[in-house]
This record gives sequence, structure tokens and C-alpha cells, in this order.
Amino acid sequence: MRTTQGARQVLALSLLAAALGAQPLPALAAPAAHYQIQAGSLTQALNRFAAEAGITVQFSPDLTEGRASSGLRGEYSAEEGLATLLAGSGLQAVSQGDGVYVVVRSEAGSGSDGALELSALSVNAQGTTTEGSGLYGASTAKTALPFNMSLRDTPQSISVISEQMIEDKKIKNLADVIENSTGLSINRYESNRSSIFSRGFNINNYLIDGSPTTINEQWSAGELFSNTVVYDHVEILRGSDGLMTGVGNPSAVINLVRKRADSKTLTGSVAVDAGSWSQRGTTVDVGSPLTPSGTTRARVVANYDEGDHYMDLRKNRQHILYATLEQDIGDSTLLSAGINHQENHTGSPTWGGMPAWIASSPYDATRADWGRSKTTSAAWSYWNTQYTNWFINAEQGLGDDWRLKLGYSRGDRQSESKLIDNYFYPINPQDGHSYLYFDFGGFIYALPTSGYGGMYFVDNDKENVDVQLEGKFELLGLSHELAFGYDHETERFEADGAPANIDADQVPSIFDWNGHVVEPSYIPRQNYQHNKITQEALYAAGRFSLAEPLKLILGARMVDYRVVDFNDSGNDFKLDNEVIPYAGLVLDITSNISAYASYASIFEPQKQRSASNKLLSPIEGNTREYGLKGAFFDNRLNASLSIFRIQQDNVAKANGFIDNVSPLQTAYVEVKGVESRGFEIEVVGEVMPDWNVSTGYSRFKAKDGNGDDVNSLIPRKQFNLFTSYRLPGALHGLTVGGGVRWQSETYAQQALTPKLEQDAYWLVDLMARYQLDKQWSAQLNVNNVLDKKYYGLTEDAMQVYRQQPRSTELTVKYEF
Repeated sequence: MRTTQGARQVLALSLLAAALGAQPLPALAAPAAHYQIQAGSLTQALNRFAAEAGITVQFSPDLTEGRASSGLRGEYSAEEGLATLLAGSGLQAVSQGDGVYVVVRSEAGSGSDGALELSALSVNAQGTTTEGSGLYGASTAKTALPFNMSLRDTPQSISVISEQMIEDKKIKNLADVIENSTGLSINRYESNRSSIFSRGFNINNYLIDGSPTTINEQWSAGELFSNTVVYDHVEILRGSDGLMTGVGNPSAVINLVRKRADSKTLTGSVAVDAGSWSQRGTTVDVGSPLTPSGTTRARVVANYDEGDHYMDLRKNRQHILYATLEQDIGDSTLLSAGINHQENHTGSPTWGGMPAWIASSPYDATRADWGRSKTTSAAWSYWNTQYTNWFINAEQGLGDDWRLKLGYSRGDRQSESKLIDNYFYPINPQDGHSYLYFDFGGFIYALPTSGYGGMYFVDNDKENVDVQLEGKFELLGLSHELAFGYDHETERFEADGAPANIDADQVPSIFDWNGHVVEPSYIPRQNYQHNKITQEALYAAGRFSLAEPLKLILGARMVDYRVVDFNDSGNDFKLDNEVIPYAGLVLDITSNISAYASYASIFEPQKQRSASNKLLSPIEGNTREYGLKGAFFDNRLNASLSIFRIQQDNVAKANGFIDNVSPLQTAYVEVKGVESRGFEIEVVGEVMPDWNVSTGYSRFKAKDGNGDDVNSLIPRKQFNLFTSYRLPGALHGLTVGGGVRWQSETYAQQALTPKLEQDAYWLVDLMARYQLDKQWSAQLNVNNVLDKKYYGLTEDAMQVYRQQPRSTELTVKYEF
């Protein structure tokens, strides 16, 4: 925004002219140009458009503050672009000639009382999109609260991984998202499953466009490694989430926000990539209007990837198809619908990792040192999954800044696998077999183990219906917001299996294992788990202006929760009218910096089971968070500092295996008096034109009532940094970038062997992209440049999973 005295005089005259009913002055004709401006802050969108169009746009901060724009993608003249950016805002751009425009209140946008009529939908109805912004991160997000709030106004820790960050860093799946997020960690303990943590606890709340989805770690089939090509960005809320999702997990919520059919011109891209271990893939992404006016729009994304692996035998194949449609009805109604289908096929997956120990007795265990390519999987084993998600949404502007949203989504997930691992326990150095050792009064007894194998089948579906009414009102000269909502979720889960008959005498030495072995016979298929979970919730929240710089957020969620276990009615669970309160306070210290505090209670039913195969009691507790947030350079750079304290009872802790169940399933015990406390620092965005940065540091301690570490598989300290810079002058087509990831030591421990440890380590990643012309580009990524060796650990301290060595990927992309 220009702030010269002359500009202020022009603005004042233009406002007076508009008030007297003057018509906009004719504008000088300007040629159409192509724009890609993200949806979000109207102030930011107008400034970016003015810079790219080579025009001057003048406006008062009072006019645009708190307003949003749906962005701009495609070819527009200056007048068309301004009209599109201002659509539904009650504002218009008045030409002053010579490429100067002044933004004023439009006559049509004022009611008889002079109040602004804002019935048209803005971007915030669908949420922020980051595509085309060129920025790491975003200035707004909706995962934490139902309001259209900036990150700085949200009294919790929230991060956004934007489309540009995904592109530059080659963040290809959810596991990669975790590794590049402040305060989140992942323990990859086998090929198709991983544990994800935040602030000391497992993350088990995942959303797609704000609707709950399910990733059941115990029965997962690789969902964490599904491709990110269909997502515009990922929002990560760290801390309690009881107001908007679920019943109050204190770790984090991960919200995957899909790409939208928002382009009124034909746009798209075709990308081909090739990388280490014969990895290759193709992605096609096309958006187009289906009517001349652009009121009906469609988008299709298709992806195919396949290749080998750094481990012997293992192969992968993945394909994705995503299609979505948007329909504008008048100025105040938006309908959207779509389908997303993904299939993952893994050949020769690992079931666990490699044995961690070489031992001939309980007292001489030493760490095994296997090559990275060594595997215990079989050539005939596989683990396949498919996931289909349907959704339909309707949004209606009601006038006076009120909006009604309706949504329905259904996700169906199936998987089928044949798995085997004959070497779960320490390896005897003489015969290469796996043994369990016992000491009976000095007499050492060695029990040979035959390993485990079987066929497994999972069928999981989840339906979600949500209704939300939100809007603004004026009271005592200040603006306030209210939101009310209803959610209904139903999840059905069934897992069957047919364990394999494995004879220990027929298992070869691990030193001779090459995976080419005869497939075992299987016992008849049986049911392991079959249940249904139903959750109904009503919620209400208000954001109240106590004074111009002070905002109070109050809310509560009332939950009815049902679990029906079709195999064991003793596991049925019923919860009625559980109230989960939420409170937050935000104080604007300056125009760029705010301080906040928040409180939320915790009540979370668990899916973990005891050794007797009984569900654990719900987790109860509370979380408190305090911090500072800053937004700089017109919200293009966001920074935060948060301090948190979480107190819980009944937290699940791994403790052996469930009795008389095959395959092996981890058993858990309830831990009382668990406390986690720590802090997080994050800076994300554009430091200066063409220079992006994303960096964060986190540190915490998590102890139970006895002072023992909770979830020792989680690093207590982490640091992430990735930055990219587009060179100036003759080299403006070249963007270079790189980053580091560091985490502190982790460990697992049990009585039969020494502590299994992974030391602290650094990883270095690099990238370079050259824009050959407006349409063609080539990008090279090199990960783990120093070829660091590091491991994921299993909870029983018996196995390690070797992580990916140095890898490269080259991507060639054509955009139109």
C-alpha cells in the first residue's frame, strides 16, 4: 500500500466521489497477463497483483483489514484481475488513469444503512490455498478453530507446509511431511508402518479437508507413504484438538488440504521424474472451466510411480486418480464434489526390521551390523492397499458475513498382505538362527524361535457428516465472531488373518537368507478384530473482542462416543455428554507481534489393548500453552515461540505382547501421572524477495509418575532448516536450496538385552531447479548427501530398520 501524502489525497477524493454515487473512471486499456496469486489476505493479494501487473493500487487499511480474496489463476487484464480479487468484498477498484487504481466501497455493496453486504463467499469458506504463492508456509489456517483467522491470531501452535515447500523439498508422502515439520517426529521401524509423535505422544488424528480419516498404525498398509500430489498444502496443529476434531488428543492434528478446481482458464502441468533404484513416475495435473463463464470448473490429478528399493527384493508400485468439480450458483453458493482413489503395491515388504543383536547367551549380546540391502522378507510376500474417498460440500453465504457449510465424506480402505519374518530375536553367531535365552539359576536355556508369517486382510471405512454455521456481529463498537457445528462420524473396522505354519527346522540361517524360499501353508482364516465406533458432537465457539488489541476465544465440544466390539462385548464402551472446554486469549502487542495463552482439557478413548486383549481406559488430562507470534512483510514471513505443559493419566505404554494372538500384537499398560513440557520455535516464509526459509527447533521432556521416560523412541530435541533462493540477473532462472535435519538420541529397552540406542545425527539435503522458459523446468534433489547411516527402532528393542541412504531424483516439468 502506498502511503504518500498525494496518495492519501487521491484516496480521500475517491472515497468522497464514491459516496456521492460517482461512477468508476474509464481505465487505460492494459494487456492481459498470466497470474498465479494465492487465496488469502486481500491486502497481500492486491499488493502482489499490483507488483506483477505494473500498476498502482491505493487503499485504506481499514477497508481491507480482515478480508480475504479467492486469489487469481489465469490470464486477466488489470481491470479483470482487480474485479476478481475484490469479488464479494463489497469493494471496487476505481481507475484514476495512468495505471493508478483506488479501492473504495462499492455502491452495490452497501445496504440502506451503509453497512457492507458480504453475502458472497470468500476464500476462507474453502480455506487457504497456497498454490502459485511461491511461499513456504501460509498466513492463515482453519484446523485449530472454525474462524477465518490468521496464524498470528490463533492461540495454538500451527504450521503450514505449502505447495512450494512440497515442490522444492520433494515431500512425496505423509512420512516426509513429518520429517520436515517443527516438533513432529517419525519412527520408521519397517517398510510399511511407522509411529508418528508430537510433544511426547502418538499422533492419531488425521483429516482430509477438515474431515476425519483413519490411519490405524497396527493394521496400516503404507498409508503414511501415499503420494502428496493431490494436496495443496498440509496444516499441522500441535497440541490439543478437542474443540474441532475427535475428543481431545494432546499431540497434534494433521490436516491434508486437497487441490481445488478454482481456475477459470485452462491450466496444468505434466511432470516426469526418475531417481535412485530405478524409481520413475509421471504426474498429470489439469484444471479447466467447463462453462465459458467459469462458474463450473473441474480438476484432475493422475500419478503413477514404480521402482525398486535400496533393500533386496523390495519393489513398489503406486497409482492415484483424483477428480473434483466446483459449481458457483450466483454470488453466494458454492458446491464441490470429488473422488480420490489411491493404490499402493509393495513387493517383498519387511515385517519389522533386522535383528538388532548377535548373542549366544543372555549376557553376550552385541549390536549386529547388517548391510543396508539385507532383508528378511520373502520373494513371494506382498502388502497391498487401496483407499477411495468420496466427498461433497455445499457452502451458502447468508449475508452480513454469515455462512452455512454442509459436508459429507466417506473413505473406504482395504488391504491384503502375505508377510513373514523368521528372525525377531537375537541371532546365534554359530548357526544364524533366532533364539530367546533364559537364565534358570545359572543354567542358560536357549529356545529356538520359528518366526511368524501369515495372510492378513483389513477392511476399514469411515463416514463423516458435518454442519457448521459461522459469522460475525457487531457489539459495543467492536467486531465478534460465533460458530456452531454438528459432527457425526461412523467408523467400521475388521481385520482377519490366516497365520502360517512355520517349522523352525526348515528356516535357513539368516546369513544364507535370500528370500527365495517355499511359501508356508496357512491355517484357516479367522477374525482378529471387528468393531464399530460412532461419535456425535455438538460444538460452539466465540471469538470476542474485549478491546481493540485483545481477543478472547471460548468454546466447548459435547461428545457422545460409542464402541461396539463384535468379538468381545466386554470391550464395548459408551460415553454420553462428555464436555471438552477450550479457552484462548490473544493480545496484539504491536501491529506485527501478538502474545497468546490457551487451555484445553483432554479426554481420549484409546484403541490400544492390554495383554488380555482389553481396551485401555480413556486418557484424561489437560494442556496449557503460552507463546508469542509474529507476522512480517505483509504476512509473507511468520514466526512463533510456544511453551507448553501437558498432564495426562492412562497413557498407553508398550509392555510385551497380547496373549494367545497371532500375529504378534503389542500389548500396552496404562501409565499414570504423565507430564510433558517443552518449547518450540519456528520461522517460515519469505525473508526477502525470492528467498524462502523454513526452520524450527523443538525441545521437551516427557516423564511418568515414577520419573521414567515416556516414549523413549521420540527424540527430545529436533532442528529443521530448509531454504531456497532464486538467483538475480542473468541467472534468474536458477533456484538453489538446501537444508539440514537434526535429532537427538533415542532408545528402546527391555530386560533380555542391553539398551538399544540410536545416537543423535545430522542429515543434509540439497536441491537445484532451472526454469528453462515459462513452461519448462528441470529440478534435481539429493537427499542424505553425506550418506549418514541411521536406524528406526522397534518398541521391544529387538530390531532395527535401516533408513534410506543417499538418493537422487530428477524431475522435468512442463506447465501450461
